[in-house]
Amino acid sequence: MTGFAALFLALVITGIAAFCYFNAHFARITGRTEKTSRCALYYQASAACIAAAAAYLLFIILTDRFQFAYVFGYSARDLPLVYKISAFWAGQEGSFMLWLLFHALFGVIMSRKGSCPPGTMAVYCLVQIVLTIVLLAKSPFMMLTGVRADGAGLNPLLQDPWMAVHPPVIFLGYAGLAVPFAYALGGLLASNHRDWLRPALAWTLMAWAMLGAGIFIGGFWAYKVLGWGGYWAWDPVENSSLVPWLVCGALIHVLIIARLRPAAVKPAYFAAISAFVLVLYGTFLTRSGVLSNFSTHSFADEGVGGLLAGLVMIVVVASLILLIVRWPGLPEGEIYPALKSREFLTAAGALALSAIAVLVLIGMSTPLITMLINQPQSVSADFYNSTSLPLAMFLMLFLTMAPMVSWGETKENLIKKYWWLVLLGHLSLLPGILAGFRHPVMLAVAGLSVTALFINLAGLRKVNLAAGLTHAGVAVALIGILASSAASRSVIVSFEPGETQAVFGRQVTYPGIEPAEDGKGFYQPFQLDGREVVKAYTKFDREGRPAVREPGIFRETLGDLYFAPAARDEHDSVTELILDRGDEQDGAGLTVKFLQSGMNGNNMQNVRAYALLEVSGNGKREEVKPELFYADGQFQALPVKALGSYEVSLLGVNTSQGKVKIGVKNLETVKPDKIDVEISYKPLIGLVWLGTFIVVAGTLWAGLSRAGKVSAAKAAQALSAPEKSSRT
Repeated sequence: MTGFAALFLALVITGIAAFCYFNAHFARITGRTEKTSRCALYYQASAACIAAAAAYLLFIILTDRFQFAYVFGYSARDLPLVYKISAFWAGQEGSFMLWLLFHALFGVIMSRKGSCPPGTMAVYCLVQIVLTIVLLAKSPFMMLTGVRADGAGLNPLLQDPWMAVHPPVIFLGYAGLAVPFAYALGGLLASNHRDWLRPALAWTLMAWAMLGAGIFIGGFWAYKVLGWGGYWAWDPVENSSLVPWLVCGALIHVLIIARLRPAAVKPAYFAAISAFVLVLYGTFLTRSGVLSNFSTHSFADEGVGGLLAGLVMIVVVASLILLIVRWPGLPEGEIYPALKSREFLTAAGALALSAIAVLVLIGMSTPLITMLINQPQSVSADFYNSTSLPLAMFLMLFLTMAPMVSWGETKENLIKKYWWLVLLGHLSLLPGILAGFRHPVMLAVAGLSVTALFINLAGLRKVNLAAGLTHAGVAVALIGILASSAASRSVIVSFEPGETQAVFGRQVTYPGIEPAEDGKGFYQPFQLDGREVVKAYTKFDREGRPAVREPGIFRETLGDLYFAPAARDEHDSVTELILDRGDEQDGAGLTVKFLQSGMNGNNMQNVRAYALLEVSGNGKREEVKPELFYADGQFQALPVKALGSYEVSLLGVNTSQGKVKIGVKNLETVKPDKIDVEISYKPLIGLVWLGTFIVVAGTLWAGLSRAGKVSAAKAAQALSAPEKSSRT
C-alpha cells in the first residue's frame, strides 16, 4: 500500500498544483499579480511523492519482495544487481513509473524560481495527472495471493547491459517532449506567441537528442544481440518512437524559423502538439494489445487499452480545440523571403521530415486500421523502404544546399562557389557504379549524402557549429545505412569442428563449441586467417535450454564480418508418439509407457503440464516426467534425460481425449557439433554508429548552448526588473 498511497497522494497534490497554476495564469491575464512560489511548492511536493513511489518500487525489487506481482514477474533472487535494477522498467507498470519519474524531474527544473509561465506549468501538471492515472490503473504494487520463494526472472533476451541504458534514455526523450507541448499550449492560453519559442527550442533539442540516442542504442542492441544481421526492422514498436522523433526534428527547424519569421509560429504550434500526441498514440498502440500479433516488442492488452485510448483522445481534442480557437489571432505573413534562402531550405527540410513521419505513421497504424474492419494485417518493410528513400533524397538535397545560403535572400551564384564539392561528392559514387550497382534513387541519395557531408564540414565556420556537426552526422549515418544495406553480402556455411573454409576472401576455422565458464551458455568461436578469433554466444534460460543466440562480430574499419550460427533443426531426429493412458509404444529404440498426466500452477504465467512415463530399453527401466511450461505466449517443452542416452519431451497434451504427444530422441545418433552459420559482410556499417553518435552529440551541444542562453536572458531580465521599479 505504501507505493500506491504515494502515487495517489501525488495525483491529489498535482491536481492542487494545476489549479494553483491556472489561477495564477488567469490572474496575470486580468492584470492581477499572483505569485507562483506556492504553486511551485505544491508541484515539488507531488514530485517528491512520485520519487518516493519509484524508490519504493526499486526497494521491493532489490529486497526480493515476491509477494508483489511485478517483482515476481520480472525479478529473481539470482539476478545480478544491474538486471535487478533493470527489472524496474522491464514491464508495463515499471516503464510507466520511469516515465512519470522523469516527467516529475523535468517539472521540478521548470518550476524553480518561477522561471516558467504559470499557464505552461498548469498544462504540464495536467499531463502529469494523465500519466499518474494510468499508473494507478496499472500499478506495480499489486499483491499476489500466497507466498513465493522466488520470481520468474528477467527474460534472457533482456539480460544485457544495454537494458540498463536503452529504456531510460527513450523515456527521457518521451518526458522531454511534454515540455515543448506544455510551452506551446501555455503560449496559446496566454496568446503570447513569441516568448515560448526560445525555452521550447532548448528543451526540444534535448528531447530530440535523448529520444534519438534511445532509438540508436536500440538499433545497436538489436544488431549486437539478435543475430539477424540488421539494426532496424521497421517493427511497429520501433516506429512508435521514430515517428515522434521525426516530428520533433521538424519542430526544431520551424522553431528556429519562427524566431525570425513570426508566421512560422503556426506550424511550430502544430508540430509541438503533434510530437507529444504521437508519443501518447504510440504508447497506446504498443500497450493496448493492438500490435501483439505484429510486433515482438509490444505488450499484450492488460486492461489499460481503453483507458489509454480515452486519455489520448482527451489530450488530442483539448489541444486541437485550443489551437483552432486561437488560430485566427496567430501571426500572418511569409515564412521565407525567397527560394534561395536558409528559411526556405529549413522549412523544406522540416516538411521532408514530416512527410517521412506521416508515411511511417500510416504503416505502423495499419494493424489498428485493418483490425477495425476485421482483417488485421501489417505492411512489409518494403513499404517503408520504397516510400522513405525518395523523401530521404530530398532531405539530403536540402541539407546539401542549406550551408550555401544565408538567412534572407542570397544573391551570389552558389554552383560557381561550391561546384568542386558537388563534383567530389558525386565522384565518390564511381566505385559503386563500376561494381555494377544501378539503383538510381539510392545512388542519388548516396551522392547527395557525401556532398552534404563535404559542404557541411566546409561550412562549419559560417554556420552554427553544433548544427553543422549534427547535419554532417546525419550525412555520415545515411552513407553507412546505404552502404551496409545495398552492398551487404551473406552466405550460409556448414562447419564440422576443426574445419576451415574460405569465406569472402578469409580463411575461417571453426574449432568447436566452448562451454562458458559460468555454465550459463556456450561459445562458438571462429578463427580468421589463423589469427583473430570472434565468438558467437548462446545463452541458456533458467531451465538450461538455449534462449538467446548472440552473433559474433569481427569489426574492421571498412566493415563488419558477422557470424550468426543457426539453431540446429533436430526435428528429423525426434520420433513422435501419440499415447493414451496405459499405452506403450517403441520409438528411436526406447519403449515408452504413458502412466498419467497433470498440470501444476494457478495462473497462466506459471502453469506447467507434465506426463509421467515409464521408459525401458537395453534391459533398463525408469520413470521420467517431461513437462510443458508457458512462456512468451506459448507452451514450450522441457525435455528430460532417459536411460543416459535418450531425451524425452512432452510435445502436447489433449486433456479432453486423455492423450499426450511424446518426442523421443536418441542422443547417440545426433551430431550436435555440426553447425550452420550465416556469415555476412556489412561494409561501412561503422559509419552508422559514428554518424548517429555525432548527431546526438551535436544536438546535445546545441541544446545545452540554447539552455545557457535562456538562463542568461532570464537572469538579465531579473536584474533589470528592480531597476525599472526604482525608476518608477
